[in-house]
Amino acid sequence: MIDAWDLSPARVGWGVVGVAVFLVVGYALSAFVGAVVLGLFLYYATRPAYRWLSDRLDHPDVNAALTLCLVGLPILLILAYTVLVSASELDQLLGQAGLTELRATLSPYVDVAELTQPATIVDRLGGRAGRLADLAGASLTWALRLFVAVALAFYLLRDDAKVAQWARESFHEEYGVVSFLRGVDDDLTTIYTGNLLTIGVTALIAVAVYYGLDLISPSGIGVAFPLLLGLLTGIATIVPAVGMKLVYLPYVAYLAWQTFTTGGPLWFPAVFLVVTVLAVDSFPDIFVRSYVSKGDLNMGLIMLGYVLGAVAFGWYGVFLAPAVLVVFLHFAHRVLPNLLDPADTPIVTDDWP
Repeated sequence: MIDAWDLSPARVGWGVVGVAVFLVVGYALSAFVGAVVLGLFLYYATRPAYRWLSDRLDHPDVNAALTLCLVGLPILLILAYTVLVSASELDQLLGQAGLTELRATLSPYVDVAELTQPATIVDRLGGRAGRLADLAGASLTWALRLFVAVALAFYLLRDDAKVAQWARESFHEEYGVVSFLRGVDDDLTTIYTGNLLTIGVTALIAVAVYYGLDLISPSGIGVAFPLLLGLLTGIATIVPAVGMKLVYLPYVAYLAWQTFTTGGPLWFPAVFLVVTVLAVDSFPDIFVRSYVSKGDLNMGLIMLGYVLGAVAFGWYGVFLAPAVLVVFLHFAHRVLPNLLDPADTPIVTDDWP
């Protein structure tokens, strides 16, 4: 452990150079914050698959490419499709409910009706040639973001062991940095691989179940907006204790009310409740959450991170804010006490990642 800083001219000069380099790199990355955090999410979401493949095939480049092509890109496509269709369904729901003020407030986030109506797109492109240039520019921007995210995930998958080795060699005895980094890595794995995977699997099961229930529903009583309802059910799993019950129990009450007012058969709300409890609520909680979730993160804080992050930062805040929260919590728990009392700084010898 270093007892005092060496403020020799050479060290100060290199320190200034280092600060300047980090500022330049930070400025360059600030334009691609969304792509960087998306790449970080891709890395953690696909890391278990990459390591499983690495145990069977000793070709890091091939393993990383296969993992991203077979696991990473399908995840992104499913996310993009789910968000687009769910936003469209929410937009339609608000329109049907007459909530025009709320619809206008949410329009920057969910007003995608014109993107899901081919006739409208043709009219826009045919009547306003300038829109075509805007569409091409937006497509290029998103393609560049996707390239940066995939490239970052690729190199992290391939070289994460080298990054971890560099961290151990560079910071092994300074304020327990290795322990700090290992804790952050574990919790990011919980967030990106565990919680988001649980949300995704639960949402997919819920969507499939709700579409199936809609097919057998009596005439005049069906499951409205099943994809939106399934997505909300998946997201609600992050809420401690009550979880998805906040979504499907009110909907069961709505179905029961609809049945009574229309004189429909009473069996459908009961079947909806039983099937949802067994297939959507119990199955993921027993077989998915227990396998992928770990750690002692406060789920209430993580939930606030997801919600407030999206409001504060936009689309990428869902991935960025929980990561910032994890870094903050580990800094406060592991690093800050040692800064306040350096005499108690431990020499950490545990491995990471």
